[in-house]
Amino acid sequence: MSSDNIVELAAARPASKQDKRLHPRLESDDRLFTQVVLSAEQPELVGTTLSCTTVNLSVGGIQFRTSAAVPPGSLLDLWVDVSSRPGKFFLAGEVRWNRPTGEMNAKGKEEWLIGVQLKSGAATDIMDWRDFHANAYAR
Repeated sequence: MSSDNIVELAAARPASKQDKRLHPRLESDDRLFTQVVLSAEQPELVGTTLSCTTVNLSVGGIQFRTSAAVPPGSLLDLWVDVSSRPGKFFLAGEVRWNRPTGEMNAKGKEEWLIGVQLKSGAATDIMDWRDFHANAYAR
């Protein structure tokens, strides 16, 4: 067998090695409020509430834009107000990554993108969130 027919699997995949998404995303620009529940790296952030704008949503996570760099590993409570649905979702999650956008907001503060992995919890709306996404992809 000739090695001319062998293609490296890594070379056949799309170039984005950064994309570790497990679920499809819905593009969004909905309102989101988040409160830092735990931050080992920056304990002074605990109790801070941030007004944010969603970038995309999935069954397992949310990407949002805000004016604070919330460090990876921080635990958050999130209230997501999806415009296509009445009421808010109360969710909990862990910051997986953050990065500056290179843009400033109206108050002159640097904007950040934050990626959050959602966690299951009895006191959250995670089941309704999953149903919402199942129906959104079914359309």
